[in-house]
Amino acid sequence: MTPKTAPGRGRIAGLATAVPPLKASVDEVWEALSTARGRRMPKLQGGEGARTRHFAEPLTSLMDRRSQSQQTDAYLEHARVLARQVCCAALERSQIDLADIGLIVGVSCTGVVLPSLDAELIPILGLQPGVARLPITELGCGGGVAGLARALDYVRAYSDRAALVFAVELPSLTFQPDDHSVDNLVAAIVFGDGAGAAVLRAGDAPAGWTIEHCGTMLIPEGARHLGYELRDGGLRVVLSRELPQVVEASLLHAVESFLASAGTSLEEIDLVAAHPGGPGIFDAIERSLKLPSEALATARQVFNEEGNASSAGIFFVLDALQKARSSGRVLAIAFGPGLSIELALMRLTS
Repeated sequence: MTPKTAPGRGRIAGLATAVPPLKASVDEVWEALSTARGRRMPKLQGGEGARTRHFAEPLTSLMDRRSQSQQTDAYLEHARVLARQVCCAALERSQIDLADIGLIVGVSCTGVVLPSLDAELIPILGLQPGVARLPITELGCGGGVAGLARALDYVRAYSDRAALVFAVELPSLTFQPDDHSVDNLVAAIVFGDGAGAAVLRAGDAPAGWTIEHCGTMLIPEGARHLGYELRDGGLRVVLSRELPQVVEASLLHAVESFLASAGTSLEEIDLVAAHPGGPGIFDAIERSLKLPSEALATARQVFNEEGNASSAGIFFVLDALQKARSSGRVLAIAFGPGLSIELALMRLTS
């Protein structure tokens, strides 16, 4: 029997994040919500909201009713800018020959456009017209990790080529003023706008991020707790208050199975790069994996400063860990509709 060989690894040759210029605190968001509804609302308990977030448009305009056409126009206007900004920065930092890019993965769940943004970016960035395109929408917040996984698959198969992954999200533009559900209120104080991008090449990184292994686990009973529904008036968020309980009950088994498939264990993990989903999700991860309270300090800091930028959020966490000169084996975790748990085993070298 031929012995199995370990699959190839991928290195992040260039990493970038970006946010729109407008910034607001959770108190300012809540005040805008109160004004839009014409009444003072009691604040939600438990510190769900990020301290600050960035927005593509002023809070006053975000509280206005929009048609689906108006939402799409606003999404295109701002997503184009952010996507181009992070892709240009990631490509420049990678110092790569643009002709080496063979795949572009574009991730976004907060706007629905065909053709997808990657089709516009290819000529703008100077990439070859034969570049393969992989747009990802329906994986929601988990799309950033899933996008990195698909890029890893590509550079493993084509070791002389490279892949560009970008995620751009504008959840503020999906706010529904007439939706008085708790889901919509929580989303209004949790999500923030932002974008991230990475260039992957085959091999290990002498400094920075190496991706060793990726995987996913579907938890069907969690499907009703997270997602978007495209209804009259636009995208309506589904963000159940029971989601942390589903995460806590399911995560440990998913992580142990994933790490076992990579020939390692949770005890060998030095750092956890959690998607910045919010305090309830952080607490559920810590309880499920029995992590110390400081284990998710970087992810919590990213959430406090940037909010939950959906699929782009994981890029902010990876960037923050690298800038902090952290090092070691890292478990990246993100959650998407399905309920899907997206996982990556990574190594950070300072």
